[in-house]
Amino acid sequence: MPMPADLIIHNVSVITMDPLCPHAIGVAITNGKCVGLIHNEQEAWPLAPHGQRIDGQGMTLLPGLIDAHCHLRAQISRDLAVSCGHEDVDSIEDIQLTIRERANLLSPGTWIRATGYDLFYLQEQRHPTRWDLDKATSNHPVRLRHVTRHATVLNSAALALAGIGPESIDPPGVTVERDATTNMPTGLIYGGDAWLSQHVLPALTTDELHIGAKQLQSTLLRTGITAVQDATPTNTLFDLQFWSSCIQDGWPITIQLMTAEQHHEQLTNALVSAPDSLKKRLEMGPVKVVIEALPHLFPDPHELSQLAAEATRRDIPLSIHVVDPEMTWAAIEAIRYATERYPEKSIRHRFEHLSLCPDAFLPDISALGITVVTNPSLIHDHGDRYHTNVDVAEHSWLYRMHSVLAADIPLAAGSDAPVASFNPWIGIQTACTRATLSGAILGDSEKLERQQALALYTTGAARAAGWELSRGMIRPGFHADVILVDQNPLTCSIDALRHTQVAATWIDGKLVYHPNLQG
Repeated sequence: MPMPADLIIHNVSVITMDPLCPHAIGVAITNGKCVGLIHNEQEAWPLAPHGQRIDGQGMTLLPGLIDAHCHLRAQISRDLAVSCGHEDVDSIEDIQLTIRERANLLSPGTWIRATGYDLFYLQEQRHPTRWDLDKATSNHPVRLRHVTRHATVLNSAALALAGIGPESIDPPGVTVERDATTNMPTGLIYGGDAWLSQHVLPALTTDELHIGAKQLQSTLLRTGITAVQDATPTNTLFDLQFWSSCIQDGWPITIQLMTAEQHHEQLTNALVSAPDSLKKRLEMGPVKVVIEALPHLFPDPHELSQLAAEATRRDIPLSIHVVDPEMTWAAIEAIRYATERYPEKSIRHRFEHLSLCPDAFLPDISALGITVVTNPSLIHDHGDRYHTNVDVAEHSWLYRMHSVLAADIPLAAGSDAPVASFNPWIGIQTACTRATLSGAILGDSEKLERQQALALYTTGAARAAGWELSRGMIRPGFHADVILVDQNPLTCSIDALRHTQVAATWIDGKLVYHPNLQG
């Protein structure tokens, strides 16, 4: 006799993402878990006395989507900052005007955070300078972030507060651009985003963060995201405590936090004594390593190999940021060194982005069992810049997908938000089309089929987090994280795919988003 269900969702086309049982017409849920699939109208699954039956009105039911690489607090910061993205500004003069408007609303001395500029889309085709930003305001320190966050521009007031001048020494991992004649900083800084956030700018207030978290929760749920992997290397005990408080206040989305090696043990230990109800929603993931080219690799290959070996010894996976061939090869060699030193270990290390990868690297990545987490949304949002700035002979190396799967490399996808949109449907469509904003195609041979693209945000993303036995499929025993959408993503027109609308989102069988759903 089947276990009585707390919730039955019927009259739906279920795409389970389970290769053993790919389709059904309904699902039964009890105590937050899927307990069974309904395959025909004659199956009368018993309903608990206070259970609920939902008519899905012929729509499609999917596993909840998982963003395998994002930055939650950075997204909140972006949402609260002055937007200077290409949708909002066309020139440095526009940036000045936008920042000046914010400055007029703030007391002198208040920091202004601006973000999202992309010189590819600016009329001047160059980075702004300190002197450009000084024309917007000289009474407020200003930090203007590049869309990738790997470059930042400070005005003169901000440079002074940061202690950056003609004679100052660049912090480790940071490169300050200087005038060749005077040695005067131009305001442009490479690799300094985390350093500035930790040592120079005042943090957002807790109230601001909570307001932003509420907005972010709504964004995620209405696009069908039920779990995220936060790949931020600067996560600290504060972040762990902040997300703990959000979860206790009703934040339903499961979070796996990454952080740099120096904070990982502290955060892991802090979670040990947390209540089980919290640990169901918040956990620690890999150690995040960001490789910078300044122009030499930082950390250097030897340091990276030692870090990989130590993490492997402690059974902790690394999540390594690699965006060019030099970084990728250094990361491959580091994982190879760790694997050879500790051959008895079986650790799933990850490469984040794999932005530009030659063919010759794929066999090594496969042989070492490395998971790749790619970002199709970056092709959509930034592909026109790649199309122009990356040699045409290397276009097929950009954010590889089909060839990664063909090499038997586990593949998942994340948004890299706020660098690109959190909307997973843009990523799913772009994985199938490889189309940029303008419609250009980058690496046609790297297109995926619909099922493969959907797997990037379900089974693939679950495996990347170590959740393959609990999330990513609609299967008995798995978390009842499911979404109801208005069209079948496997059969709708490719142009309509990005416009998929979520009618309802359940997490552990609890309805957490439902604009118009009726029982």
